[in-house]
Amino acid sequence: MNRLEDNLFSLKHLLVPIVGLSVLSSIGAFQVDKEILYDISATLLDKKGHTFEVFWFYRLDEESWEGKGTLKILGRNYLSLDLPFMNVLIQNSVLSVRYPEEDQVLIDYFNRRDPSNLFAVLLSDFGGFIVENIEVNNEQISLSLIPETLVGFDRLWISVKENEWMPKTIKAVSGKDLEIYVDVLSVGPLVNPEDLKMGKLTASEIIDLRD
Repeated sequence: MNRLEDNLFSLKHLLVPIVGLSVLSSIGAFQVDKEILYDISATLLDKKGHTFEVFWFYRLDEESWEGKGTLKILGRNYLSLDLPFMNVLIQNSVLSVRYPEEDQVLIDYFNRRDPSNLFAVLLSDFGGFIVENIEVNNEQISLSLIPETLVGFDRLWISVKENEWMPKTIKAVSGKDLEIYVDVLSVGPLVNPEDLKMGKLTASEIIDLRD
């Protein structure tokens, strides 16, 4: 073997472990990302349920709404959100939304695979999103998530307290037109879960879009 062949042989065998370590590192990072999302989702969607006091900001185009309210989640199939400007109720495959100003309720099928619906994202293990970046600072973990497709939100941001996994803040954006920001002020147990399962939104006008 001449010097050139010897150098190429050494370089080839030097690169093999480097490439192998890089692949293993990527696989390891992907596994950590999945575990973190699983821990957050499992905590958020606990079968016993949670009651969250939240500050909710919602902007669509040039209009925006904000206010404090109550978010209740029971497992993967039940959710309610009561805000001064909107009430939301999800029961399995049915979504009801009440607009107090119009005294109107809209009822439709709930598509939990809709990546442009924050409730669908939360109730579906952040399905359709992958972790773009993770930062740890002052016992807080901050994650940025990006969608696997071009449909839905452009990016999600979630912060949790380290080792507790309960979301502290959630932010979602879609271009320059849509922005949602949620600040979790407190978390408590869910009381009277049957009210969430059997409850209904009422108004002077009911529009059922399933018909």
